[in-house]
Amino acid sequence: MAQLVMRAAKPLIKWYALDFLNEGDIGSREDSLVRKKIKRVAGSGLGRRLGVEQKTRIDEIPFTGYDYYLPFFRDPHEGDFIYPLDDYVRSQTSGTMSKPKIFLLPMTGFKENLKRSALSLFFICTHDGSRPLLEVGDTVYANLPGGAFIGGHVSRTLRGGSSAFVKLVPEDSNNMTFKEKVDYFVQNHEKIDIAYMTVTTFLDEICPQVDEQIYLKGFLTQDISAGPLKEEMRKKSGNYPKTVFGSTETFLSGLPSVEYPGSFFFDWRVAYHEFLPEAHAVDPNVETLTEPPETIGMLDVEPGKRYQLVVTPIYNDLTRYIMPDIFECVSKGDNLLNSEIPVFKYYSRADRLLVLHNFTRINEEEMVSVLHDAEIPFVDFTARGELDESREYLALYIELSETTNEDEVLERVNRKLLEFDKDWRDLSDFMNYTPLRVTLLPKDTFKKYLHRKEGMARIQRIGMRGERFKELLSQ
Repeated sequence: MAQLVMRAAKPLIKWYALDFLNEGDIGSREDSLVRKKIKRVAGSGLGRRLGVEQKTRIDEIPFTGYDYYLPFFRDPHEGDFIYPLDDYVRSQTSGTMSKPKIFLLPMTGFKENLKRSALSLFFICTHDGSRPLLEVGDTVYANLPGGAFIGGHVSRTLRGGSSAFVKLVPEDSNNMTFKEKVDYFVQNHEKIDIAYMTVTTFLDEICPQVDEQIYLKGFLTQDISAGPLKEEMRKKSGNYPKTVFGSTETFLSGLPSVEYPGSFFFDWRVAYHEFLPEAHAVDPNVETLTEPPETIGMLDVEPGKRYQLVVTPIYNDLTRYIMPDIFECVSKGDNLLNSEIPVFKYYSRADRLLVLHNFTRINEEEMVSVLHDAEIPFVDFTARGELDESREYLALYIELSETTNEDEVLERVNRKLLEFDKDWRDLSDFMNYTPLRVTLLPKDTFKKYLHRKEGMARIQRIGMRGERFKELLSQ
């Protein structure tokens, strides 16, 4: 009965999910939402300590970092936050990109966020370039970490609120291992309409185990490989991958672009987004920054330029929170969605660029593109800067899916880097050396490493921290 009602109401639901894309005055709507957020913050202990009052403007509030909120998370009291204390649950970051952090997250705010973004996500991720293919009752597979991680809260909330519209599988995912979730997809792939996982998981763990063509209406990921590997993903899954952006700090705040696979736009309904030009990026590890640099509004960014995000989620307690990420603006809108909301792609963490002798700066997506264009059959990799006497090297530690010797990999990758990056050529010519080293890792190195990790199974492909790098090599 519930699904019959949903089918009848689908046109209205679709309008609710997609109408925000064509909002005529996004700037005014953003200002209205952030003013309401400021009023809530002003009544909390967090806000009062920050100096926020009812009529404070957003640009008068200091930037904040995680250390500002940490004392409140460690020793919370009623009145510290914008919701009652019993509304909060403890969550933690996965620790794959930095040291694990503990957060207190409001479930009311989390549900408010998903109420706006989740339906939009399902419609947009099934968009084939002409129209959304989503139907009531479609099956959505998610390989998300469970427990206290943000993915566990996503799974539980979606099951509680959208079961009549879509079916979320595996049903017991919060109690399943990464491998068990992979096996579930392999065994049930014909029944799955939409999938969320990393590109690596799909291509390297699932596709080799499925003999026939896999067809998905939508493939969602936060994996930066989605852009460089979009054609392979289309061949293997039937559609281009759709990239989503979300985090423990921001909840679900970035929805996929259809026109630009591997890119996304920020959802103005759930967060107020400000941007700092890359040259003016600030250290996210501060407690507060009381005289922050001037920011650029979301509608004023320029294609081709890179920015650091400063975010004020509407439905949680963070205010003008400095994100450690750099994004590149791809376009001022998405023509296939008839949207004029700027489109971005993830560029790098502010501290996750591989720099050699101040000549060349290489990020993760560029390394994935180079390996793909060089036709290196890799499972995964991590790249580090290493010093040998006076020379700096890009040291590539890579596991291959087919037998190839190190010398051939080095020659092919270096050739593509020379074609791809003028700064790499200049460095090679000026200092008269090949600034690349390659180490082949044994079979299943990355699989064993990931299976030992909690949270979202991902590899830090640029600048992996020393202790984690040693743990990887120990596999």
